[in-house]
Amino acid sequence: MSGPWRTFSSTQEEERKRTIPDRILIRRLYKYVGPFRRNLAIATLAIVLTSITGLASPYMHKVAIDQIIQTGNLSNFIWWIPLFILVVLCNFFFQYVQIFQMRIIGENVVSLIRDEIMERLQIISLRYFSEGEIGRIISRPINDANNLRIFLRMGFTSILLDTSSILGTFIIMFILDFELSAIALSFIPLAIVIIWLLGKYSRKVYRKTLSTLAGLTARMQEDLSGIKIIQAFVQEDKARRRFEETQEENLKANKNALKISSVYQPVIIITRIIGTLIILWYGTIFVESGAITIGTLVAFIEYQFSYFMPLVDLVNISDQYNSAMAAVERLFDLIDTKVEVAEPPPEIAVELK
Repeated sequence: MSGPWRTFSSTQEEERKRTIPDRILIRRLYKYVGPFRRNLAIATLAIVLTSITGLASPYMHKVAIDQIIQTGNLSNFIWWIPLFILVVLCNFFFQYVQIFQMRIIGENVVSLIRDEIMERLQIISLRYFSEGEIGRIISRPINDANNLRIFLRMGFTSILLDTSSILGTFIIMFILDFELSAIALSFIPLAIVIIWLLGKYSRKVYRKTLSTLAGLTARMQEDLSGIKIIQAFVQEDKARRRFEETQEENLKANKNALKISSVYQPVIIITRIIGTLIILWYGTIFVESGAITIGTLVAFIEYQFSYFMPLVDLVNISDQYNSAMAAVERLFDLIDTKVEVAEPPPEIAVELK
């Protein structure tokens, strides 16, 4: 027998596949952010300013090399050094603001979702609990909600910051020299395609890890709540074997997830090394021909690091994103669970008495 009240049984949860696109989940999740739009606006502004101040440093290095060091007019460091310190301090301050504001949003959004889940659990029919596994139900507002909380506090912030940094870096590089920028970025599409293919597969893998973790929680809950019966009928060995089987399944799922995530960073690092070699090769030729200055070449190498490190960060955060989206879908599955037997309105219930 199956039905909407048995969403958390082992069989149904293992066989269930993702059917809801990310854009729908994100749009629905944004409704919980509504009461905290002011915090989101402050965080977004701080993220933009963090990106701007972070991108200013390589350009200031270019200025120092071309206009101060090479000209021999070292007295200009009198204004350069205080300005550079101010930029760095502003960057640290804006980072603090955006992290603080996003953590406020993350904690409050998860709190609202947990409140809604508890309200839903109080009106769901009893058969839902008798035929389902309590541990799997508990896993949603605890494990899945915590995955979402971590993503909102850190992952989502990093996505916005890294994306703005990458776009800003591309703009500055093309302003400095269009031809060298086109050469330096020519291999990026290949890396993006590889990452996209890996991410498409990892989404399914991360959903499996959440499902097996819920099963492990359910097994522990059932065994501990029935420990007296297990001991009374001398079923300790059987309970231990069942737990080990469930734990082995969870371990296997996490190993598969690690196999996918461990491929991401080497792909980006290899791409970065290739990019650095290309910039050095063609940059040296451009410097010798007088097309660019040494300071511009140094800035290019720094900006190449500025967009590759955020790209690596985005790759690592894609694990958090995939895990968070799988968790969001599972949370909304619980919230959307239909009530099998609806309670009568209070006035009718009173009349029946």
